[in-house]
Amino acid sequence: MSELALEELSALAAIYCEPDGCEVLAVSETHGITFRIQIRVKELLDTDVLLKLLFHLPVNYPSTLPDISVSSDQLTRAQCTDVKDKLLEQAKKHLSEPMEYLILQKTSKVDVDSSGKKCKEKMISVLCETKVQAQQKRFQTFEVKEYSRLDELQKEFEAAGLITLFSEFVPPLLK
Repeated sequence: MSELALEELSALAAIYCEPDGCEVLAVSETHGITFRIQIRVKELLDTDVLLKLLFHLPVNYPSTLPDISVSSDQLTRAQCTDVKDKLLEQAKKHLSEPMEYLILQKTSKVDVDSSGKKCKEKMISVLCETKVQAQQKRFQTFEVKEYSRLDELQKEFEAAGLITLFSEFVPPLLK
């Protein structure tokens, strides 16, 4: 089973940590990983839509596209198919390559997970989505870090070879 698939699952579990947010259904050395993500999104008319996304990451993922199933009681079959197609379109853009998601993360402890530990609800914004360049550091695990000063955050970006992205995306967010 791919180490990248396990890393991706770990990151998703941390992001979607609310109850039933991310649930691992099966892990197999011969069949890969199957998991479900449930997420509420706002529709155009500001109504909540519960999306149920079922992913199967094959053993040779990310060299092979994941199998994706999308369902929702609030959407039509055609709308669910459209969501699935858009997800697969994004996956095809990054086939066989690790993705680099830079996020600005604000967290607050609002709930407890199934083991009773406080869970952080993540309100994230994707700052940039790009292919990893050779000079950029590849992160082996998902980790939440909190910084009280901007220069501390800037040093973290520098260490990862991402100072250009820091300069382009972080200062405008602080205005």
